[in-house]
Amino acid sequence: MTDDFEQRAQELLETPARDHALVVGMAALQAVPVIGGVVATFISEYVPRKKQERLVGFVQDLGREFEADRDRIDAEFVKTKDFDRMVEDVLDRVQTVRNEAKLGYWAALLAVMSTNDRPRPTDRERMIQTLDDLRHDILRLLHVIATTTEGPPNLYMGGVSATLDWKMPDVSNDDARRMWGDLQRADVVQGYPSGIMTKEGAGNLTVRLTPYGREFVRLLRLEAGYAE
Repeated sequence: MTDDFEQRAQELLETPARDHALVVGMAALQAVPVIGGVVATFISEYVPRKKQERLVGFVQDLGREFEADRDRIDAEFVKTKDFDRMVEDVLDRVQTVRNEAKLGYWAALLAVMSTNDRPRPTDRERMIQTLDDLRHDILRLLHVIATTTEGPPNLYMGGVSATLDWKMPDVSNDDARRMWGDLQRADVVQGYPSGIMTKEGAGNLTVRLTPYGREFVRLLRLEAGYAE
């Protein structure tokens, strides 16, 4: 018995810390009723072992998101082939994510799409594609747009650029305009506003979201700001 214990202890010592985190994260995910074990099995069987280690953050975030939504999870939907296809689609995208900070958004999207108030199938596919298309820095800009209702304190009149400079001082206005254009092409925001406006007009960026953009922000819980 002592020898077995010492052997397991030695194996744990030799296991990389990232593996420990993955094991703990998978255990927490499996503990979520109805859906946790199903998705944990998907990850174990569908994602190659060498890539699973990259998904520590995703697994941890997914466990938290499912736990937060556990009362709204659609137990019948989880049993369907549509759910299987959706999980596979998300896992395909997650495995190619280069910036791990973006994984939290994928976790939030998969969780909310498993609930009773999930979007209809065509909208689910559209949102998965939209999230896949948007880089992490563009999601950061979208977070700013979705949460900014007033401009800088010393602004009397000016343009939206003044508000973006205030909120994202490390991003040039040219880069912000290009990223805004990417969001517009995804139908998440309206066109970049130009010209001089009142402080309210230049500062309230939330009104620049499209109806689809508002729903996208809501489903990703983007106002909470994984991009921060």
